[in-house]
Amino acid sequence: MLKYWADLDIKDLRAWNHCAPRDTIRQAREVANVSRLEDPKTTFHQYMDGIIPSTLVTDEWREMFLETVESVCNEAAEQDEDDEDFHIPRCDELGHFIKYANGVIDPDFRHLGICPFDPVPFGFGIRDFAFPDHPSVQAIPPPDIAKSREELRDYLQDNILDEAFIYGTVDNDLEVKVGFKTGLGGRREHDEWYSAYIYCRICEDDSDPEHEDWAWRVVIMHACGGNPTELYGRKPRFDSIPEFLDWYSSWLDHYDIEEDRKQVKLMYDSDEEWY
Repeated sequence: MLKYWADLDIKDLRAWNHCAPRDTIRQAREVANVSRLEDPKTTFHQYMDGIIPSTLVTDEWREMFLETVESVCNEAAEQDEDDEDFHIPRCDELGHFIKYANGVIDPDFRHLGICPFDPVPFGFGIRDFAFPDHPSVQAIPPPDIAKSREELRDYLQDNILDEAFIYGTVDNDLEVKVGFKTGLGGRREHDEWYSAYIYCRICEDDSDPEHEDWAWRVVIMHACGGNPTELYGRKPRFDSIPEFLDWYSSWLDHYDIEEDRKQVKLMYDSDEEWY
């Protein structure tokens, strides 16, 4: 419980500034009213439904995001001198996703260190304030889309998969043209799982000819390498975002309570090795 409700003993909300996000304030208010052990079962948590709300709430912002992703990815792909004419296509499916959510985040009740899929950087876009009518919020100028474009370029360039990451972490049966990190999950202060959005093709013998095609794919990778590593009964790479979302929400089908107890013991009261 402590992992998800770290502020149960905080009752004084006067310290919140007026520019705080709406869901953050709602959670703080409900947590402040908790008085019984069973109360958290019905207490709002901003990420308990797994959805990071969209901040790209207009067509203009989503178009800017997709154009910038396409531009940065093609600039990175052009560094490959053996295939200078290869064009990375626009990731339109990602555009449909960011209309409804910036990302998804697993509450990770299994203590596996599972990563989010969060392609939109934190604080990017049009913010949702808890106190929109307060003078201090009214005084905040609207976000500058041109400035935000440059900030997004810098963010993507920092998160483009470099050769060391591709050869050391990405699945060894994927041929990668370009990709960028979209999430990192940790466990006991160690990196555990990465997510990435990758333009790639699968280099293996199977019955699905579509795997031979270049496509944007969501890929989940173990931070220690040796990928592909099976998770929830399959290799966690996905030909579409809907396929990924179906899998991402299936954790309860694979829940092992004994493994969960083991992880809790390792986390809170054991000197055993973390791995």
